[in-house]
Formats: sequence, C-alpha cells, structure tokens
Amino acid sequence: MQAIARYIMRGRMQAMLVAAVMAMLSLLLPPLNYISSAVVGLVTLRKGWSEGLIIIAGAGAATALFASLTPLDALHAVLLAAAIWLPVWMLALVLRRTVSLAATVGGAALAGGVIVIGAYLSQDNPAQAWRDVLERLIDLAQQQNELSAADTLGQMLMDAAPHMTGMLAAALVLGLLLSLFLARWLQAALYNPGGFRREFQALRLGRGFALVTIGAVAASIAASGWFGEVAANVLIVLVAAYLVHGLGLMHGIVAAKQIHTGWLITLYAVTLILPQSSLLLAAGAFADSWMDIRARIKKKDGPAGHET
Repeated sequence: MQAIARYIMRGRMQAMLVAAVMAMLSLLLPPLNYISSAVVGLVTLRKGWSEGLIIIAGAGAATALFASLTPLDALHAVLLAAAIWLPVWMLALVLRRTVSLAATVGGAALAGGVIVIGAYLSQDNPAQAWRDVLERLIDLAQQQNELSAADTLGQMLMDAAPHMTGMLAAALVLGLLLSLFLARWLQAALYNPGGFRREFQALRLGRGFALVTIGAVAASIAASGWFGEVAANVLIVLVAAYLVHGLGLMHGIVAAKQIHTGWLITLYAVTLILPQSSLLLAAGAFADSWMDIRARIKKKDGPAGHET
C-alpha cells in the first residue's frame, strides 16, 4: 500500500488514474471503492481542498472515458463516483483543519443524522417506502421457489423496515470513515510513521456528543409516531460512531496494557461474526466518553510501554 501511496503522491495524473481505475474496478470488486475514495482523501489531507477538487474533477473525467468504452452509462458512473468522493473530500477537510479524529467522526455521524432527518422531511413515510422495496425482493425470492427463506427473511426485513433509513445512513457513514482512515493511514505511512496508530488509539468522542446521544435515546423512548421513528433512526447513526470509538478504545487499551494483538484479531472476528456484539463496544465507548478509561489505565499503570 505504501508503494501505491507514493505513486499517488507523485503528481495529479497518477492520483487521478488510481482513483478512476479503482472506481471502475469497484463495480466488479466493491471494496476497491474504499481505495478510490482514499486517493481523494490522501491528496486533500496532504495538499488541501483545491488539489482534492482537481483530483475529483480529473478522476471523474477519466471515469467517464473508461465507462464510455463499456456498456455502462458514463454519466451514471461519474455521478456514483462523485457521490462517494465528495463526502470523503469534505471529511478530509475537517480532519485537516481540526487534526482530530474524534471531531471528524462526530461530525460525520451528525451529518448522517441530518441525512436521516432530511429523508423523513422529504418523504411522507420512509418506512412504508422501504416495505414496498422489500416486498418486491421477497416476491422475487418466492418466484425462485425459495419459499421458506423468503418467509423467514421477509418477516425479518419487514420488522427492520422502520429502521432501514438509519441503518443505511450508518452504513454510509462507516464506509466514508473507512476510506478516510485509509487515507490518513497512508499519509502517516509516508510522512509520519505511527501517527495514525496513535490517533486511533486516542480516539474518544466527547461529552457533548454523549449528550446528543442521550437526547436521541430519550426522544426515541418518550416520543411516538413520526418523531420517535426519526429519533430512533438518528440514534442508529450515533451508535455507529460509538462503534468506531469503541474500536479505538480497545486498540488504546491493548497498547496501554501491552496485551498481545491476538485479542484485537479476536475482537474483529467476533464483531464480524456476531454483529450484535458491536452494541457492547458502543456501550463501552459511551462510558468512555464520561470516564476516559485510557487515562485511568495510564494513571494507574504509569507511562505506557510500547504501542500495539
């Protein structure tokens, strides 16, 4: 990856080429989209807003050219890429200005909350819209004679329909943050070895963000109807931010206590296999917003040894 980062930072043409190629290849292998967005983030973090926009414009033109040589619609390909590049560009600007992962993660989550509210303001009933979409998917599964799977999946999806807007916004926020973190890691690898590791280990959303979360929890419980549903969906996005905080917390604890990194591998595996466990991480992160667990560990154990 460092070789790719060096190539990207050689000049505009190289950065545009990598961003465009990865964007097109992501149609076949979706995870490559994170690398495409990370190119924009890396250039913006290192060289500023104008250079980042130039890369977006140039990579967009290259993407349109590549798409025109395929059955894909060039305009749709460019719009899809720009819809991902521009948010990462904005998050990179926030991080460049604040030099704070916590402020950037919190800002991304709050922006996700605004997207949820906007969706509910612009549509009469987003939950019903999701039910309509899900019903079509269930009908398709039934047509393929997968009746038992369709019935089981259908009930689960229908139960989740009122929260699908928040889940989609949370997934979007996490994806954008993943691209940004990749860009920050590449920047640190080139210019500040170990810098991203230290930033991530220290990531901690503050008490202000915790108060916003408490307000969303209270609203989702006390309110009913439209307002309660909006609050519940916003809360999902805030919990996603606490998941990121929780991962940073665990990395920080492992580093402070000099625990074997195998525990981190186990943590990620469990989180992927049992997504419900992410709620425990989020709960621990919420507590950390008030208690500052890492500071307490350092105070008890003295200066940390080496990092993990």
